[in-house]
Amino acid sequence: MTAGKSLQSDAVFAGIKDRVSENEAKAKAINAVFLYKITDGGKVSKEWVLDLKNAKVYEGPVQGKADTTMTISDSDMVDLALGKLQPQAAFMKGKLKITGNIMLAQKLAPLLKTEAKL
Repeated sequence: MTAGKSLQSDAVFAGIKDRVSENEAKAKAINAVFLYKITDGGKVSKEWVLDLKNAKVYEGPVQGKADTTMTISDSDMVDLALGKLQPQAAFMKGKLKITGNIMLAQKLAPLLKTEAKL
């Protein structure tokens, strides 16, 4: 992984971080830890953790164990957040790979939506 490399999806995670801090109770209700592996050029270039047990969003390796791990390209993550790509379609097309508790991933939709212009 390339530390410090800036990706388009960084803005998506910044938005998620804001939404989690604005409504910690809603985030904690999901009560799970998600690891996002963001790929660029087919290789994982960054990892983001949504620790919704503790209402924390941070870049880097997961502390402890993730309940669900998702691997997606940088551009597809942006399209997902903008609503140009539906999560189910991304999964079926192989653009989104999910390991662990797949049902928990469905609870994330409200946190992923962004109004930001990316």
